[in-house]
Amino acid sequence: MIGRWAGAISVFNLQGSKKTIALIVVPLVAFAIILSVNIVSGKDMKPLYYYVVCVIAQIIAFFLSKDKPARTLMIFGSFGIVAMLVGLFSTGMIAIYAFLAGGLACSIMWPSIFSLSIIGLGKYTSQGSAFLVMMILGGGIIPPIQGKLADIIGIHQTYIITVVCFVYLTLFAVIVKKLLKKQNIDVDAIEGSH
Repeated sequence: MIGRWAGAISVFNLQGSKKTIALIVVPLVAFAIILSVNIVSGKDMKPLYYYVVCVIAQIIAFFLSKDKPARTLMIFGSFGIVAMLVGLFSTGMIAIYAFLAGGLACSIMWPSIFSLSIIGLGKYTSQGSAFLVMMILGGGIIPPIQGKLADIIGIHQTYIITVVCFVYLTLFAVIVKKLLKKQNIDVDAIEGSH
């Protein structure tokens, strides 16, 4: 929810200080709502108060990505890689925060993946977007693989799978940007016009 709300800010075409304020306030408000709802329902949320550090990291990543799909996918893919590696090589609350931060990285990726996948398809854009929507398989394939591997080696170590997924998505952004450049499509110029 935190990432989705922050990602939705671009829909409102805010400019200047309004956009800056929204990029900072909206994720923090979403985090506060999550905490509040759980506190009201009687859950002890004190262990998650420091998760605000991860939310702040996501806010910084939003500022760095500058609403550009290739850049967004590279930055959030890298954020996911770092979060998963921190989780893999740590224990306790740090590992929990790191693994949860992977969700913050994932929450904004789909619009970037979709945009990068259909730019440059020309007359095949409608077919490409239709196939892309039909081929959303990560959510149906990766969890069962991770679950089966967890039965064999334990859940903590299975997050290596998510590292591989984040690496793949980061490389996808880099490669697509290069391929589009070879087609004389400056993805940054197109993205900047949104």
